[in-house]
Amino acid sequence: MTRPLLSVVSPVYNEAECVEELCRQLKGVLGRITSDFEIVLVDDGSRDASWRIIRGLSDADARIRGLKFSRNFGHHFAITAGLDHAEGDWVVVMDSDLQDSPQAIPELLRKAQDGYDLVIATRENRQFGWVKNFSAKMFYCTFRFLTDSDYDGAGGVFRIMSRDMVLSFRRLPEVDRFFPALIDWLGYRRAAITVTHGERYAGETKYPFRKQLQLALNAMLSFSEKPIKLAIYLGLTFAVLAILYGISIVIRALLGGVVVLGYASTVAAIVFMGGINMTILGMVGLYIGRIFRQVKGRPLYLISEVSTPMQSLTNLKRGMSPEEIHS
Repeated sequence: MTRPLLSVVSPVYNEAECVEELCRQLKGVLGRITSDFEIVLVDDGSRDASWRIIRGLSDADARIRGLKFSRNFGHHFAITAGLDHAEGDWVVVMDSDLQDSPQAIPELLRKAQDGYDLVIATRENRQFGWVKNFSAKMFYCTFRFLTDSDYDGAGGVFRIMSRDMVLSFRRLPEVDRFFPALIDWLGYRRAAITVTHGERYAGETKYPFRKQLQLALNAMLSFSEKPIKLAIYLGLTFAVLAILYGISIVIRALLGGVVVLGYASTVAAIVFMGGINMTILGMVGLYIGRIFRQVKGRPLYLISEVSTPMQSLTNLKRGMSPEEIHS
């Protein structure tokens, strides 16, 4: 079987209202480029009719391939599974809510064929509320500071990647996954184009503030050791201040200027330093927890069903070589 020119990977989580329209638009856009394409939809443990719709679409058109997770593993794991199974020479990654328009794919491909392995679709006029926009900006600023990178979050996940880059991505074994930053770490020749960010086609966002906060924390701890370094600097600073304060007390005592005062201030100082110590211990514990999850060696995701004769695989384990995965 010849490899398709274009693959589109899209994670799906409770998007029953969007997935048919997504495939309709994708088939129209991709069909104008080539007849040799595939659409890989990864159902991330949806609780609505998303999988039933994906199966129906796949039965009607063999170019649509579906994977169903055994449970909800998360957005970035669904992208990982799609990339593990995408066969195209060029692979587009996009969300399934149609805020990123399939109409931008031809421009992404033209730019990539100018000699780039990665072209990111940078979104202008992002269609989010001010709270989400503000929190996103704060996260990206903090992430750049902690990782000493120039990561630009305006691109989201919408992008096109060469097959070489996809194969390199498959070699990354991290269990704490933040897809844009993993791609950023790979390097390769890259460019960006500006696209219009539209409104969600239907339904509600699957990334409430709580999930955004959790993703931000995981991303920053997974890609940076700077929080530990900052904790060390903070501890050293307080140690130096304590030594200087101790010296000042000795000098005042020698000069007869010490007066016994302040039970409240003593307790406040003890509680404050205890809080600092607990914060630092908690931060270390978060890193140890990530090490623990990594060394257990569990698969990144489990597939319970596939649509079309893509593979007769159940509970596929991420971490196989590309030859084993696609044999």
